[in-house]
Amino acid sequence: MNTMRLAVLIGGCLACGSLFSVASFASTSYASTSFGSPNTVDNTIKDNTRKKESWRENLASEHNLTLGLDYQVLGLSASSPTEGGDDNSAAGVARFYGSWNLTGLESGNVGGLVWKVEHRQAYTDTAPKSYSFIEPGLGYIGMIGPTYSDQGGRLTNLYWKQQFNQGKTALMAGYLDTSDYVDTYALASPWTGFTNLAFSTGAGAIGLPDDGILGLAVGHMLDENFYIIAGAADAKGRSDKPLDGFETLFNDHKLFTTFEFGWTASQEHIYTDNVHLTLWHIDGGTQHNLTQPSESGQGVNFSASFFVTPQIMPFIRGGFSEGDVALYDKSLTLGVGYFGLGAEKNNLGFAINFSEVNENLGKAYGVTDDKQFTSELYYNMSLGEFVQLTPNIQYIDNPAISTEKDTWVFGLRARVTF
Repeated sequence: MNTMRLAVLIGGCLACGSLFSVASFASTSYASTSFGSPNTVDNTIKDNTRKKESWRENLASEHNLTLGLDYQVLGLSASSPTEGGDDNSAAGVARFYGSWNLTGLESGNVGGLVWKVEHRQAYTDTAPKSYSFIEPGLGYIGMIGPTYSDQGGRLTNLYWKQQFNQGKTALMAGYLDTSDYVDTYALASPWTGFTNLAFSTGAGAIGLPDDGILGLAVGHMLDENFYIIAGAADAKGRSDKPLDGFETLFNDHKLFTTFEFGWTASQEHIYTDNVHLTLWHIDGGTQHNLTQPSESGQGVNFSASFFVTPQIMPFIRGGFSEGDVALYDKSLTLGVGYFGLGAEKNNLGFAINFSEVNENLGKAYGVTDDKQFTSELYYNMSLGEFVQLTPNIQYIDNPAISTEKDTWVFGLRARVTF
């Protein structure tokens, strides 16, 4: 019955939404990735390998301007929500994004403007972002579909990206989404990869700030294999109030800082064949504190992923944190991606996560057992050039603040591109 309601809900959401944007990840489509995750604007546009309409081709070839639009919907249904919690949740997101290269076109040190604006809306009383534990739902300390909220209009990206040293060095300055460059790997995108935050950026053990915040990030290839990425951003910034960022950044001085050191088989495979360590710190006194308003947070994350065959990519990821920002004090994820399964643009992901709930958060909620186990299986399939469907199933054992001992979560994600 839950699955039937979920299918009807997804259908209704698509019927009332706009129809827009891009195709799914393929391991061969990311040459010259330049220190960005699969979710960056440049890589999202690059991944759209279908035949472009003539006006778009003309914009790209004559004006170096590339545009993208999409609309996405996520619906969730739980077999055993916590007592009094909702068993269904759904939301949609419209996105308009693009990049305009303006300088260095002949030298190879390209510089240009990158932007992404979104509108996020819930179709149920509780949006997926709040469905786990913020609102009555699963009683699971974690996030499923953290990008699917009821926030409304927001600015996610508006920055200048400049390459140096023939692309070996890249700088981004402006309104940044820190998950575009922090702890990235091929399946981190919530739009095309896993839906659970435990399998995405930070594995739940990084206290990430909001998207669309003022900041600066630099990536540099030390040689053919080793690289560094460093960044600093406004920890109090808000994507729905971007202009306030000038006041919070320059007056409050609350920062989210990161440093990553990594090895990659080559720059073109920087988030597939990759091993890295990420150090992070976020100042206290921001809206991201869990229970202690003034306490900061910091930690270290690790990640390793390799293509053992042209299609199969196992990975191990996790982290350790302390302070009052990250959801987990400890997190460990093991998983595998299978690219091109069934069709060239289709991919499958499976992963399991063991987490230990943040000590402060556990005390605030009266958690008696802070160990959680989560698993997720999804299959992203392209239906022609314009539609993707991604069914997924998750099993959560011992959701920390639930009245139930476990729950199954069935999900369906739909993406229409233009």
